[in-house]
Amino acid sequence: MKNLFIYLQVIAIALIATACDAIDLEDVRPQNSIPVSAGINDKKTADALLNGVYDGLQDGTVLFDGFLALAQIYSDEAIFTGTFPSRFEFATLNVQTSNGTNAGVFSDFYDVINRANNVIELIPAVQDESFSDADKNSSVAQARFLRALSYFYLINYYGDVPLILSPTRSVAPDVINVPNDPQSIIYDQIIADLQFAEQNLGDGDVLTVTSSAATALLSRVYLYQEDWNNALSSATTVLGTGFDLNAFPYLADQIYGIGFTATDGNVLNFWYSPAECGGRHDVEPSPKFLASYEEGDLRKAASVLEVGEVMSACGLSDTALVPFVLKYDDFASGISGTGTDPLIISRHAELVLIAAEAQARLGNFTEASSWINQVRSRAGLADVTLDASNYMDLILQERLIELSFEGAHRYLDLRRTGRAQAEIQGYQPCHDIWPIPQREIDRNPNLVQNACCNC
Repeated sequence: MKNLFIYLQVIAIALIATACDAIDLEDVRPQNSIPVSAGINDKKTADALLNGVYDGLQDGTVLFDGFLALAQIYSDEAIFTGTFPSRFEFATLNVQTSNGTNAGVFSDFYDVINRANNVIELIPAVQDESFSDADKNSSVAQARFLRALSYFYLINYYGDVPLILSPTRSVAPDVINVPNDPQSIIYDQIIADLQFAEQNLGDGDVLTVTSSAATALLSRVYLYQEDWNNALSSATTVLGTGFDLNAFPYLADQIYGIGFTATDGNVLNFWYSPAECGGRHDVEPSPKFLASYEEGDLRKAASVLEVGEVMSACGLSDTALVPFVLKYDDFASGISGTGTDPLIISRHAELVLIAAEAQARLGNFTEASSWINQVRSRAGLADVTLDASNYMDLILQERLIELSFEGAHRYLDLRRTGRAQAEIQGYQPCHDIWPIPQREIDRNPNLVQNACCNC
């Protein structure tokens, strides 16, 4: 099993084609590894080092459990229909400190952080005339974005955790026995990382970390911190003047997503789809979620399939025996592990809803209504008028449907607004935090367990 803080190997992209060919920074599909001891001494090896950070995010434990499934079955968004006991603990709000899936999520996010720390430390010192300072700053900015993204999930799942900003290459106790840091300190670092990223990155496609991707994530961070003015400012910086969500089809408004190819694919379709479509169907839309759709909502057909509907998405004329998620619908190959569905990190619709919430929190209900109605209009629904009595109900409803199964949005929305206990059956305040894995507590005498229900 992995030790949280000790990673002497940095996973990186294969040096494809000839030894003289440069690696494209936008090719974030790494497949092989190089040891740190081999030296990061030119642009090619620096690019490989950076691509290793992306590879860490493609790890199945981070991708499926960390970003998606555990938070979804922990909330009222989904139910667990699989057989894994460790995931069942999340579905029943009974996560033990010994839970192996939880331990994998915790340590694998730190794996990504350690890879990012290697990039941040080593790349500025690379001496290569073909590797400009601007390109170096871009590489570091991408790594800082990915580090910030990892820490965002860690503190929202586990509370106070160690803030590690340097590569860990030693087993010395003063290096690996790192204490917890307050969430406020980690949020400060997340903001600093994202501000560096937005200042040192340019534009690119939706599978590339860009300045807009950093600003979009900043907007979410400010929202979670209840910094309404900065949440609004960051959201509208990306959206721009006169933005109209209706210019983008549903799900085609991505700002950033983690991409895959068939040869470096994912198993998201496998976990969400039923056996008839070649899947395992461990995560199913909850009856409560399915009942949340308004009549005529155009998003439903692109998001979920209900019992009795034709399974045309996976090439079948049969009708579904169980409801399932359609947002990961690459069934073309029928082979698990070859899915090319991107993991959506941010979309314009999220920023529109952040703008709506921030304006409503500031008492600007006319502006807030205008923003939320962009989302509703695209979904084929009638306008609503937000006011002091209804805005949070309506915004959370819209976030539930619009952002469904794209991340941990629903669980974290309920928790940050104090509504988890009312909406999730059996939920108690101590469920707001997941246990730090016991194996990490046992290894590190300076690491303090949090106040979760089973800790």
